[in-house]
Amino acid sequence: MKMTSMLLGLAMASAAVSAHADFWHEPPRGQPLQLEYDAGTAFLSGSRLSQGTARLGNVESVHSHLVAGMAVRATDDFTFRVAGEYRRNDFNLSPGVPIPKLLGNAGLQLTGNLNLVNNLSLWVNARPGIYSDFRDVRWGSVNVPFNVVLAWQENEDLLWLLGIYVDLRANYPVLGGPGVRWHFADNWTLNLVMPRPRIELRASDSLMLYAGGELREVSYRVARDFGTKAGNPALDNQMIDYRDLRVGGGLNYSLSRHFNLGLEGGYAIERRWNYYNARTQLSDNGSGYVAASVNGKF
Repeated sequence: MKMTSMLLGLAMASAAVSAHADFWHEPPRGQPLQLEYDAGTAFLSGSRLSQGTARLGNVESVHSHLVAGMAVRATDDFTFRVAGEYRRNDFNLSPGVPIPKLLGNAGLQLTGNLNLVNNLSLWVNARPGIYSDFRDVRWGSVNVPFNVVLAWQENEDLLWLLGIYVDLRANYPVLGGPGVRWHFADNWTLNLVMPRPRIELRASDSLMLYAGGELREVSYRVARDFGTKAGNPALDNQMIDYRDLRVGGGLNYSLSRHFNLGLEGGYAIERRWNYYNARTQLSDNGSGYVAASVNGKF
């Protein structure tokens, strides 16, 4: 299972812009201002949790997010987006497990899209905010991960991407690589862009079906006394990288431009909690998941 997880993770990363990108948004067309919202939740069922060879009971989790903001077409060549976001990961754990019951972030998404020359665009996305267990919020909980991406629209069916993701508080502070979005046949699109590479089928004007994966990895600061309370003082005030790797399928159904419903299900291959400076890592053995979301534009 660990070898399968590693190989799938490498394949996804090699075919994607980065393992953390949330830069993608469609600039408003035909209007100078567009309001947007996106909300969702996912439930990951119970699975066995381990630290090395030690079994630490079971873990199940609920992951929720809410994003709302506006996109503005300032000129014909420049669009920017400002949004507030709140994301949280709630873990139901056995007593004494050295994982916070909550890891989350609250802050902004700041995105700019600039058309350069010959169908070449520059995309920049920054996400300043608090990344924490929210028990001991302080300056060390503030972070500003960001993306820089070059996008080349070869034609109306083919978009190439090349970018990097920078998070100076993560174990691997710089990631990057190529990506592509290819409308290769009627109603079919291959979307190899992280964090959700997938193949899409436009079944009707209102219904889109898809299958693929999702890779999320975010760094958080835990409380100054977290490790002491968990029985391992080496974990006090540490950064923790949380990774969640899923494969599955789902649908997006559009009732109107203002309301779109998403449903998804599949298998979470692995969840991993890595206190990299303390050389302490925990992982599970995989679990099923279901997710639902709503989004819209005005």
